[in-house]
Amino acid sequence: MQDQMPNQSPSRLDPRVARSERAIQQALLTALACGRDFASLTVSEIAEQAGVTRKTFYIRAGSLEQLVERLVFDLFQDIAFQIDDERLRMPILGNTLSVTILDYCKAHQRVLGPLVRQCSASLFMKPLSKVLTQMLERVTEVNQTPTLGSLEQAYLIATIASVIHGILQVWVERGFCDAPDQIANFTDTLLIEGLQKILQGEGAA
Repeated sequence: MQDQMPNQSPSRLDPRVARSERAIQQALLTALACGRDFASLTVSEIAEQAGVTRKTFYIRAGSLEQLVERLVFDLFQDIAFQIDDERLRMPILGNTLSVTILDYCKAHQRVLGPLVRQCSASLFMKPLSKVLTQMLERVTEVNQTPTLGSLEQAYLIATIASVIHGILQVWVERGFCDAPDQIANFTDTLLIEGLQKILQGEGAA
């Protein structure tokens, strides 16, 4: 059975394009799930496993690095799409927002696990930071809070992305055995409370 992947957005112009993109993504995930380190993979072997030519691979995926970044971006963007604006309204009480995110991650562990375990943090952090930047814009708009300066935003996004990646690394290493609500209690204390203070100006010097 194929690994479950998030609702990605391959080209709708031609079903053959969508099939080749999915085949390439699946070939990469299969190799990583079998324990292959990302740095040891080549375009030729992923293309062969996907049943496409190298030329098709480059057209559809660009590079192996871009392929990983696309998978990570699509996964977390899909999470963001499932969170309505009302749930971003401060004060964010309880841990339901974090639980929703973690539930999604656990449901997609067969995609997330190999990416976290076998790929470098930089390949994961770049696309995650893009999604977090979009989410921060939504939170600011929904709550009508002042827009953070470029310096503050850069450090805030980098911090959140690093914490998320670190938590996922531990969760993956532990085989996703920890319950989402158990992790959410910790992450909310670490991230959500501080984030709200920063956005509301309480953390200003």
